[in-house]
Amino acid sequence: SGVPLANMRVPPAPLTARSAAIAPLTAWLLANGARLDGVKASWLGHGMGVGVVATRDLPKGHVAATVPRALLLTVDSAAHDDPQLGALLEVLSAEGVLQDEHNGYDESTGVLALQLLAAAAAQQRGDVSRFGPYVRTLPSSVDTPLLWPRVLRETLLAGTSLLTDVRELRAASAAELRRLRRSLRRGPPLSSRP
Repeated sequence: SGVPLANMRVPPAPLTARSAAIAPLTAWLLANGARLDGVKASWLGHGMGVGVVATRDLPKGHVAATVPRALLLTVDSAAHDDPQLGALLEVLSAEGVLQDEHNGYDESTGVLALQLLAAAAAQQRGDVSRFGPYVRTLPSSVDTPLLWPRVLRETLLAGTSLLTDVRELRAASAAELRRLRRSLRRGPPLSSRP
């Protein structure tokens, strides 16, 4: 016996470029060995983005989706998919740039972030990327106080602890970017791609 969906319907959201990318994402997943049983990817709206929703009542313990490891962004796939990225990751790893204990992430988080950035950059250049169908479902921008203009940030967050947190995160991000840039200058040359 599953959870009744009668009162849990998600209303359709307006069609956007991201929502239009769901059908190709689903086709890519299924063509590459994923299995969906009783669920589908769906556009949930601007505030929520893409999510997985049940298409029918699912019994307890039902396996609704399986995704082959080959379709996952992993530390192992980063170097395998892009030898140039792999060489860069070796340099960054040796210099400790990919981990930051202060901000609570380890090297694997840094590797995955760079792999996702590389896939997004390939998408922007129009290059074929194994993860292109996934990247097209991601937001092109994120509304976060970390990225707000200074005046807006200072005005709206004045008097809150969030303002201090955002200032600290911005300073830490700037320091991390400087470390990354220094490592990139010392690392293997990145070939320019059309």
